[in-house]
Amino acid sequence: MINITEESYKVIEYFKEKADLYMAGNLDPTRFKAFRVSMGVYEQRTPDFYMVRTRIPGGVITLEQFKKISDISKKYAKGLLRFTSRQDIQFQSVELTDVYSIMKDLIEVGIITKGTGGNTVRNVECSPLSGVSINDVFDVTSYMSEVTNYLLKDPTTMNLPRKYKIGFSNSLFDTGNATISDLGFIARIVDGNKGFEVYGGGGFGGNPKVSLKLEEFISAKDVLYYVQAMKELFEKEGDRSNKHKARIRYIVERLGEEKFKLRLNEELIRIKDDINLDLIIDDIIIDKYEQIAESSEINKMYESVLFQQKQIGYNSVYVHPQGGNLEAVNLQKMLDFVSKLDYEISIRLANTQSFFVRDLKDIDAKTLLKIIAPFSSNFNIYNSVTCVGASTCQLGLCLSQNLLQAIKEEFSDNTDEIKGSLPRIFISGCPNSCGRHQIGKIGLSGRAKRTEDGLMPTYTVSFGGSVGHGLAKIGEVYGDVPAKKIPMYLLELAKLKKTSGYESFEEFLNNTDKDVRELTNKYGAMETFKENPDLYYDLGSSEKFSIEGRGPGECSTGVFDVIKLDLSNARSSLLKYKSSKESQDLYDATVSSARTLLVLKGIDTAKDKEIFKQFNINFVETGYVNKSVVELFDTLLDYKLCDIMDITNKAEQIEYLYNKVKEMYGSLNGQLEITLPKEVSINVLEESPISKEYEVIDFRGVTCPMNFVKVKIQLSKIKSGEKRGFYLDDGDPIKNVPLSVSKEGNKIILIDNNFEGYNLLVVEKK
Repeated sequence: MINITEESYKVIEYFKEKADLYMAGNLDPTRFKAFRVSMGVYEQRTPDFYMVRTRIPGGVITLEQFKKISDISKKYAKGLLRFTSRQDIQFQSVELTDVYSIMKDLIEVGIITKGTGGNTVRNVECSPLSGVSINDVFDVTSYMSEVTNYLLKDPTTMNLPRKYKIGFSNSLFDTGNATISDLGFIARIVDGNKGFEVYGGGGFGGNPKVSLKLEEFISAKDVLYYVQAMKELFEKEGDRSNKHKARIRYIVERLGEEKFKLRLNEELIRIKDDINLDLIIDDIIIDKYEQIAESSEINKMYESVLFQQKQIGYNSVYVHPQGGNLEAVNLQKMLDFVSKLDYEISIRLANTQSFFVRDLKDIDAKTLLKIIAPFSSNFNIYNSVTCVGASTCQLGLCLSQNLLQAIKEEFSDNTDEIKGSLPRIFISGCPNSCGRHQIGKIGLSGRAKRTEDGLMPTYTVSFGGSVGHGLAKIGEVYGDVPAKKIPMYLLELAKLKKTSGYESFEEFLNNTDKDVRELTNKYGAMETFKENPDLYYDLGSSEKFSIEGRGPGECSTGVFDVIKLDLSNARSSLLKYKSSKESQDLYDATVSSARTLLVLKGIDTAKDKEIFKQFNINFVETGYVNKSVVELFDTLLDYKLCDIMDITNKAEQIEYLYNKVKEMYGSLNGQLEITLPKEVSINVLEESPISKEYEVIDFRGVTCPMNFVKVKIQLSKIKSGEKRGFYLDDGDPIKNVPLSVSKEGNKIILIDNNFEGYNLLVVEKK
């Protein structure tokens, strides 16, 4: 599914290098965090243990990959796998020394972890039954796959203002969450033509929003234009200074719906003029199904876990381990069974912490249901979605996993009718929506309620959330209920639903709203510690509730954290020098200043000589910083070698360097480009055969294919017959860009592989 490249292997080796430095105490924790989070490695609440997240695009996973993941969990993660609400799998309680081995094992079966955290494009969602559902408009899997690989090959996606979430749905039921995503596509066929209804600007977390409908219908071939246009709009308009306001939905809020649509359309027009991104999907379908006369009827007890496919005689089985946690030993039982079948099945991870085993013949589907019965339920309430909660997550407030177990125990002695009365519940252990509580028919969000007797673990209860064409809605808050009262509250709600006589939960809620609110108020009563001390303890905990151990979230960690770290270190060293008058403080300030912006160029080194060299290349030779800095660096290297003992006479120059770097940082635009005017004009040398006829643009550090995209954009700014020069890196850039430019009809004037030590390409626009 993912195109594994040589670069995919290199980044794993780079992770090992960084991890080794960190564990040896030679790499700052903040700097390492920015890198490891981008590789899907998160700190857990327990010191020295980590979570590792895989990227499984659209939840499409092979038997071979599933077996490998099972083996990894047994070897490195205590035999436990965790399924996420974004069609991924996570390994919990992993030691840092084992992460490299996990990455190596995963990539051998085509799975990576890069980009599963940080400010980047996250796993692209896809309807898990796309291709087999009786509701299929058409199979959207290939579109999801093409979008995934298109974005992954673009290095700029690793430094977005915040995360970028995309979803594809195969029908108006929106099982791919298109109507609550940053960008969403719902399959449509209009006049016999495949295409999509397009949504954007939705999302969970604080200030959740359903997506804005952007287009009633676009041709299927235009998908990548919208993906790229939304990305570029995000880069230009996203608020990088405030990560809490840095999602696309805040751009909609700031600009207004109509202006947002207008800005997106401007980007679309520009991109369509600049580059061909037509997406052509081969619609040839290979029929792998036997002709089976008819399907047997589904027993009512299996209606929520067994689904007839559009292929007659075939079924999909829904597997949902409690809380998304599956022991490898139980997974192995399932894998052993399906591996022995004499026909091909498929597996798709779902966005409800679960997965589907698809393409099963009737008799085998029923056998599998018996195999999974000990660890997967037929009742929706047991198959609720819940985040990991405060047991491992640094942001967690409440023990949400324990709550789900307590709910199961509360319902266990009741009738199947009672157990089947309530829909799936969506539970988040804090307001951050990892359990997607806002779209649940019943949603629970963990809170720490302050009382005169201390903090009390509570859940904010909401009802009526949903996704879907014309149905997307954020749940309405009904009130707060202490955590310990939630199981009994839900049981009484189930009994109320049963006696109401309404078949669907929506009907019940619409017609008994007053009763539900009264019930919520009844259980929302918060007694004092003296009256009910049990309420001040979370479920499964013997210690009085507190937020001790809660730390900052790591989800949005990125290059800005590294930049701010270096800038802060430089400032601290300068302030220290003012009182100490020590040369070493000046030296430290210079190294930190010079290092600050190199991360924007993909450079992160602790070697002082290399820091100075790269600063010269990227900021002095390009004209942003005065050339006197070169002499300064030479002097400082002499100091480090003890050839000179005092550099206090350089204090003014060093302060200039710090202030200049600070100014460059402050001038960064949405695409992380320096907009500060250059101090020195960079021109081609007089002896050049075409001296000052053109401007030279520096695209060193920009990888393929984005360097071609950027070259094309620059050419669009000049008239036919005018020339423009470009500095390009060795290897693929200087080989491929000229070919791509000439194919578009432009004239190559010069390729100089050693022009002032650089690769120079000069192009005349067609």
